[in-house]
Amino acid sequence: MTDEDEPQIPITDFFYFRRTARRQTSKELKQKREKEIEEKILRGCEDGLEVREIEGKGRGVMATRDFKKGDFVVEYAGDLIDMTTAKQREDLYSKDEEVGCYMYYFAHKNKQYCIDATAESGKLGRLLNHSRKGNCHTKVFVIGGHPYLVLLASRDITEGEELTYDYGERSQRALESHPWLKH
Repeated sequence: MTDEDEPQIPITDFFYFRRTARRQTSKELKQKREKEIEEKILRGCEDGLEVREIEGKGRGVMATRDFKKGDFVVEYAGDLIDMTTAKQREDLYSKDEEVGCYMYYFAHKNKQYCIDATAESGKLGRLLNHSRKGNCHTKVFVIGGHPYLVLLASRDITEGEELTYDYGERSQRALESHPWLKH
């Protein structure tokens, strides 16, 4: 019997067509992740966080759930101000020992910014303590032309860990005034 003698049957009778889910490209995954972070910023998300007294530090923020590396943790929320206003406020704060200074300076697209989170706002991002080996890091996200500063997990974080990040302060004057910045 030759191939010509065999009845011709459509291939689909032998091979079932199976669809597979198209895998997302790394660009698509990044866009999806950034969209999720944007939504959390706009909602003021602080899920999985709890303020506690930390021995030798005062208030701090603890994880009440696990975070994976790269996860959004919290926004460092406050007043977005220019450098002139920031220096004026910093001078004012330095005159009152009862007032702390929760100012975060950063550059974005060749412009200097400051987020002043000194005022008690109930927002938790301002309460993360310093560690040179922090489990979080800052990143700028721009939404509608407005820069937002967020803290992302630098590594996997387990429930019960204190959330910390490196404040980046290395000036001798600051280290003398605040020895805890050395750790």
